[in-house]
Amino acid sequence: MITTRMMLASLTALALAVPAAAQEQTRTKTFEGPNVSGSTTTTVDRDAGTATREREATNLNTGNTATSSAVRQRTDTGATIDVVQTGPQGNSRSLTGERTRTDNGSTFTGTATGRGGETYGLEGSRSRDGQGNSQASQSVSDSAGNVLASRDRTTTRSPGQVSRNVTKTRAPGTARPPRARRPRG
Repeated sequence: MITTRMMLASLTALALAVPAAAQEQTRTKTFEGPNVSGSTTTTVDRDAGTATREREATNLNTGNTATSSAVRQRTDTGATIDVVQTGPQGNSRSLTGERTRTDNGSTFTGTATGRGGETYGLEGSRSRDGQGNSQASQSVSDSAGNVLASRDRTTTRSPGQVSRNVTKTRAPGTARPPRARRPRG
């Protein structure tokens, strides 16, 4: 009978602990330096499939503040992302997109808006086979659909050797465009 009571108490404690572990979790980190103070707040809700990250940095000499807000929402096929960054002068840029899982990797499609209001299309994909071979590609295009920059990487493996090939292209006169990376968060 004592064993049954102890087992019942253990199972009750475990049953009550599971909902607490599944609740929304928030973590805040702060930084205080001689010239800058900042904070990052990350909130994860596994049940809802959301993750948010809010960042703020203030220049202590000028009082100017830069902020960043990122939201990732899990979907049945991958995740959506939405990022907005506002600089110390009030100019904003954003990135919105969707990552979709495939049988052997993922694809990404999205749009980015620069601080000057220009719009870019973002495309990306990555895949891996069971032999350790992989590929990844990203491209950035302007609002007319012209590819401004692209990057393709292929990695192949054979016994004792790894071969990696990277090809980059950039349209003439194009400065460094926004990268087609998905934010962590």
